[in-house]
Amino acid sequence: MHKRVKGVISTILNARFSALFFTIILLLLLRPFLAGATGLNIVTDIFLWAILISCVWAVHEKRKHQGIVLGAAVVAIVTDILDFLLRNAVTSWVSKIAGVLFFVYAVVAILLYLAREEEVTADMIMAAASEYMLIGILFAFLYILVEAAYPGSFSFSGGAADRPGFLYFSVVTLTTTGYGDVLPVSPQARSVAILEALTGQLYIAITVARLVSLYTVQRKKH
Repeated sequence: MHKRVKGVISTILNARFSALFFTIILLLLLRPFLAGATGLNIVTDIFLWAILISCVWAVHEKRKHQGIVLGAAVVAIVTDILDFLLRNAVTSWVSKIAGVLFFVYAVVAILLYLAREEEVTADMIMAAASEYMLIGILFAFLYILVEAAYPGSFSFSGGAADRPGFLYFSVVTLTTTGYGDVLPVSPQARSVAILEALTGQLYIAITVARLVSLYTVQRKKH
């Protein structure tokens, strides 16, 4: 029994998507306890940079694509740091767009990986879970873009309109929890929120159905 548990843990830790999966978990669960309200934005940025780096390892399958992914991650991180240091309109827009483009690439790359896989493995399960959470992060960046383009698109009753606030709203919307403390008030914000809610529900339904069907076929073969 002990060897079996040890083998499962070893398989999970050595999986291709393990670093990405656990980094996102730390972002969502550990981040708020590492800093007060003033330092939360900095800690959030550091975790997001770690996720970008983890994505580089997770999403590339061919060496020729590795340079592209790494370059996109470096651009996203550097522009983010420049925005933190300079605080001007140009660096702000560039960092937001770079973040959105990178996470769009990561989400699409993992989705294609899940579509190609024919066996249920620990790697595939962690990839599916990581994909779900990455969708939440992607939409958080989209909300930030919407707020920048259409100021006042969101009403925050218990927090600030910053990255931690939009990340919280995105996860709440993705899971269709809907606490009501953050509200999309502009047509543009509501449209993106509707898209995220539908994406979250469809992803769960389709992914679970695919995993179950693949696992059933896999069991019959063995």
